[in-house]
Amino acid sequence: MKFNIWKDAQSHELPDLLDFIVDNRGKTVPTDPEGEHALIATNCIRNENLYPSYEKIRTLNDETYRNWFRAHPEPGDIIFVNKGTPGRVCMVPDPVDFCIAQDMVAFRVNSDVVYNKYLLAVLRSERIQKQITATTVGDVIPHFKKQQLKELLIPVPPMNIQKCIGDYYYLFCEKEELNKQINKNLLEQAQSIFTQEFLMFDCIPDGWQESSLLGIADYLNGLAMQKYRPKDDEQGLPVLKIKELRQGSCDFNSELCSPSIKPEYIVHDGDVIFSWSGSLLVDLWCGGTCGLNQHLFKVTSSTYDKWFYYAWTNHHLQKFAAIAADMATTMGHIKREELSKAEVFIPSQSDYDRIGGLLAPLYDLVIANRIENRKLASLRDALLPQLMSGQLDVSEVSL
Repeated sequence: MKFNIWKDAQSHELPDLLDFIVDNRGKTVPTDPEGEHALIATNCIRNENLYPSYEKIRTLNDETYRNWFRAHPEPGDIIFVNKGTPGRVCMVPDPVDFCIAQDMVAFRVNSDVVYNKYLLAVLRSERIQKQITATTVGDVIPHFKKQQLKELLIPVPPMNIQKCIGDYYYLFCEKEELNKQINKNLLEQAQSIFTQEFLMFDCIPDGWQESSLLGIADYLNGLAMQKYRPKDDEQGLPVLKIKELRQGSCDFNSELCSPSIKPEYIVHDGDVIFSWSGSLLVDLWCGGTCGLNQHLFKVTSSTYDKWFYYAWTNHHLQKFAAIAADMATTMGHIKREELSKAEVFIPSQSDYDRIGGLLAPLYDLVIANRIENRKLASLRDALLPQLMSGQLDVSEVSL
């Protein structure tokens, strides 16, 4: 059965599909650094994640948790960002281990009318996302007012079609979340091994040497890619900037650069990238081929393996962050002289091979899982519009 939800289904105003909206007061909740409850902000809600992430979260005490809020999200609710980056949505997991305050709300669907996983997919569809963007107000800080929710017209097909589309979308997202959790565990294992092998001795072992980050790797700074636009006959490469590094991918809004730039400035899957200005971050890039923008280092070595220079660069990131925080009110950044002062221990060849045998497979698996996630997201996002528009027969989709 082919069914175009945009043409064949009756549309309803979004609030008419909901039983309840968790909408807490629009002022800052009092936090407590010793509190036991996590408070997530809008930066934790991203359309590339099924559930909220936990970045720069604050905490609050039990009294605030119980008395300050009007309501709390429940499993299966959909969190909707209405200020800053309006339209980002995530599913609330089970169990719920966080609370939300201003700048976002949570939708609780009327399950007799709409399937929550279907609504999540529709809200993330290109058509609805564009409508949200067109409806937002405010030049400096965009926001989507609660009364504007009724302007979002959601197609409501028969429940069996909703469940097919919703379950299809959800299962792809769930597999990606599983890979992310596996990677989290792999990186924790890797960090534990690194700590045990390199940081737990009182004096440097026999046969080992002392060096610095600049002594074990090359840190190539990117180019001002706005000077390297694609020529008319070129298929441009996405530009890897700090934003793309943080989200782990380039999107259709990413700037493009010429593919004829010098090869050393082209980034490939598995490359180690270090954001050294403003938002400090070291990561294993798995977002596809792109051009390296300024304020990012591409880390390579002709002598040592990736596991070695990645682990040591990542180890010093916290120190670099403290240095950047102590700088003037302008954007903090890390100078090369700090790389030359960052201490590194080079093992003997036998210890290097032994430790590499432990760490390299963990990092390789992290890279493989991230690449798989990119392919899963690409397949999901290519097929979902075809399901919604009736180009694919929903009855032929096997979940």
